[in-house]
Amino acid sequence: MKKLLLFLLLASLPVMAQTDRGTLTGTITDPSGRRIAGAELAITSFRTGLETFVSTNKSGVYSAPSLETGTYQVSIEAQGFTTLRFNNVALDVGQIRTLDARLSVAGGVTEINVQPDSGLSRSSGEIGGVVHGQQATDLPINGRSFTGLISLIPGAIDSGTGQMQDVRFAGLSDEDNVWHLDGVDNSGINNSFVDVNMRLLVSTEAIAEFRANSVAYSADQGGAPGGQIEVSSKTGGDKFTGAAWEFIRNSIFDASPWDSAGQLPALKYNDFGANLGGPILKKKLFFFVNYEGLRQDINQVLSGFVPSTSFRAEVAADQPILAPLIDAFPLGQVPYSAEVTRWFGSGPQVTQENSGLARADWHINDKMSAFARFNTDAFTQSKPDHINPLTGFHNESEPSAVIGLQNTFSPTFLNDFRYGFNRTVSLEGQTTPLPFLLSISPFVTLDTSSGTTRNDNTFSFIDDATFQHGRHTIKAGITFLAMQENKASPNSPDWELTYNSTQDFLNNAIDSDYYRGANPLTGARMKETYLYVLDQFKASQTLNMNVGLRYEYFGQDHEVQGRGVSVDPLHCPDVICPKSVPWYYPNLLDFSPRISVAWAPEALHGKTAIRAGFGIYYGNGQFGSLGDPIGNISTDYTLYNVSYPVYPDSGVGQSSNSPTGADIHRKDTASNEWTLSIQQQVARQTIFQAAYFGTAVEHVFNDTAINGVNPVTGLLPYPGFAPGFEYKEFTNHASTNAFQASLQRNFSTGLLLSLNYEFSHSINNGGIGGGESDTPQNINCLRCERASSDQDMRHYFTASSVWQLPIGRGHAFLGGVSRFTNTFIGGWQLSTILSARSGLPLNVTVNRDTSDLPDQLNQNQRPDRVPGVPLYPRHKTTDLWLNPAAFALPQTGTWGNLGRNAVRAPGVWQIDPSLSKHFPLADQIGLTFRAEAFNVFNGAQYGQPNTNWAPGADNPNGYGLISSSYNTSPTGTGTPRELQFGLKLEF
Repeated sequence: MKKLLLFLLLASLPVMAQTDRGTLTGTITDPSGRRIAGAELAITSFRTGLETFVSTNKSGVYSAPSLETGTYQVSIEAQGFTTLRFNNVALDVGQIRTLDARLSVAGGVTEINVQPDSGLSRSSGEIGGVVHGQQATDLPINGRSFTGLISLIPGAIDSGTGQMQDVRFAGLSDEDNVWHLDGVDNSGINNSFVDVNMRLLVSTEAIAEFRANSVAYSADQGGAPGGQIEVSSKTGGDKFTGAAWEFIRNSIFDASPWDSAGQLPALKYNDFGANLGGPILKKKLFFFVNYEGLRQDINQVLSGFVPSTSFRAEVAADQPILAPLIDAFPLGQVPYSAEVTRWFGSGPQVTQENSGLARADWHINDKMSAFARFNTDAFTQSKPDHINPLTGFHNESEPSAVIGLQNTFSPTFLNDFRYGFNRTVSLEGQTTPLPFLLSISPFVTLDTSSGTTRNDNTFSFIDDATFQHGRHTIKAGITFLAMQENKASPNSPDWELTYNSTQDFLNNAIDSDYYRGANPLTGARMKETYLYVLDQFKASQTLNMNVGLRYEYFGQDHEVQGRGVSVDPLHCPDVICPKSVPWYYPNLLDFSPRISVAWAPEALHGKTAIRAGFGIYYGNGQFGSLGDPIGNISTDYTLYNVSYPVYPDSGVGQSSNSPTGADIHRKDTASNEWTLSIQQQVARQTIFQAAYFGTAVEHVFNDTAINGVNPVTGLLPYPGFAPGFEYKEFTNHASTNAFQASLQRNFSTGLLLSLNYEFSHSINNGGIGGGESDTPQNINCLRCERASSDQDMRHYFTASSVWQLPIGRGHAFLGGVSRFTNTFIGGWQLSTILSARSGLPLNVTVNRDTSDLPDQLNQNQRPDRVPGVPLYPRHKTTDLWLNPAAFALPQTGTWGNLGRNAVRAPGVWQIDPSLSKHFPLADQIGLTFRAEAFNVFNGAQYGQPNTNWAPGADNPNGYGLISSSYNTSPTGTGTPRELQFGLKLEF
């Protein structure tokens, strides 16, 4: 009943404009500074010619919410005053732009050419920013994915391989981000991100612009505590415009990876497409369509540790039954130790991707408008797995659609309704030489053939609007999100054999034999509801406050046919919970207060903004992880200390004795966030920002093990269940403190600049958030895991620029040359992205026998630290980046005393320039040639060193060896030098 009353209360309020659009607001005064009521404003879009009419209220304040991004002319009329007309008023996605005016007592019309907005934020206190469409199309992005540009936004951190799952905000998980396209869900559904490298999910050529808010955003955004990424698609205008392009790459232009033993992986890469937009009915109905395709074929470099010839012979002599297993590894080329050889090879990786988007915008009348957008991305890829030349495959498609209807009921009340649909269709698996995963330390792992079938959907119903009263803009809204996960995971048996050492293998002593049978196609369902109310209050001409309250109900995950086995030994007496017990109990009190202030003192001439904010932000983690009871319906067990061969059906019943457990009284993650920032206009359209932000996150996800042996009795607490079965809780704590500095310059001057530096420290007990967590080595000592986060990227710097070289007609240099000469010397543009980031923390582990541990739970065990011995050698090389002499094997019956994440990987840096030349072919028709270089200086970008330590003077596991590049994909950052060429025809 309380929930219903709350819903009715908020639903009775007018609701807010969408965050993928912009708002224009301000105060109209007379020459003496008195506010003018009833002033009429006509806001005209340069792109479409459409007009929006608003008027000032009794306080002289006007607000025009939910405007499409773009450039406008604003005309202001009031009886007895001069008409004032502002030209070139730019509005960004999610921006609340203040445009004040003082009218003169006279006749006629006064025109003001407004300089582009410098970007000074005077309405709220969040840390975030906007990437414009020109940046998306003109900057050199290796892979042409818009996610490669998110690192240009203050507060964002991108580890650089070009996928959505590499993007993080404020020390939180990649599962804690919200991805929207045109205001509705555009996530991977099972995961927040799309869990494959789909680069054209939204073509950069179809993006008008996008905003990412990192920390302390207002109550109209939420659903997760991390970043809020709002992408706005392009719309058609009152003139026909279009483009066609192709970008090509070939390995003959590229440098060899440093780890490829001189091999140059053969690569053929083509990215091509076209778009077209324009009017169907002038000033009434507009369209925009886009297509982009990608074809990539690379002979991928592979490497790893494999058995030496002598070790193969020893296995054949002592354990002939194991010979087929050891023969599944290829023969190596470079000796490393008596038992280990390094292998180098390659395998074909073939990728095809086809992306399309269509959008129509209909101006029904002056009070009503509508739009519809559909897009899809179809992705297919086959590739080698580790050192297996036989291919894995992944086929995925991501269709998405939205319909929106906007009504202006009165000059002070606007309503915006949207319905959205998002879908993921995925099939993945691989062909492998063995029917099981085989892990023999220190050799490379041979993967399993298991895969996943998935057909997931979300349905979004969103209603938002705005009501203006005096100096208050009251906003509120409701979002209803229905989620469906239809999957078979695994769709074939997942079988894994693990040997902790070569000696265990020679003894045919399998340390663990894990088996999970195939699952049927199941259907998880969950419904989420979000409500908010927000007041954007103009306390004065220089002080704005943003006060809001958000309520989030994340619902209960369940299976549509009632299938699923819920396991919680801490709260269910028989370990297996009765059917009457839900998978978990929902949290009903997720209220999120949020407040921010922005002050632009008159004494500083409106060129300085001091901002601060605080808020609480909730999230329920990864959707797929909430449905673990579905995984428990299949045969699932772990055997210890057995010998090969073992068979999945050898005496093991169909009951699940190695299930995945979860706390049925789980708490939703709660992130407390605060920020203080100062923005200063330092030059024309140039803003410098210095900011501090902090987070304290409670109820963070942690993935641990349970059912360890009692050291006193030698018995398992839960007989009949495997030792160390997985158990998921939300009991961790995480925090981040960061200093952020940025410099942003608008492109209107012909030079766009974006520089961002962040110094931060993220600390946790192993849980980052969402579905990310390290399993502790001692489940009874979570405080022993407190250390720098896995994603603690201490220093992070990005810079980008787009510079129209001031040469040729109309420019400072050689401005008087002929049109013919200008064809060659004019129209040049230089664009660059520079990135540099610290290495991430790494956890040093050691393989131990289960019987050596007090609880016999062998999870992420660490060695002892040798006092006085440095963690790194004096001269770090790729053969020895870490010092193996720094550790010792713990005594039997003890855990290692080395802290978690004690060492770090190498840092990564590179510069990516692009040079383009525009050739005018006819009136408003031109051809642009573009040459791009990724990692132009070909700096070697090292991957992570091997952190699995083993005792022995000869370093038997190759601890500290870096055997691969930072990025083994041909796209993203951290590749060797690569060149790309493109042609683009525009009209």
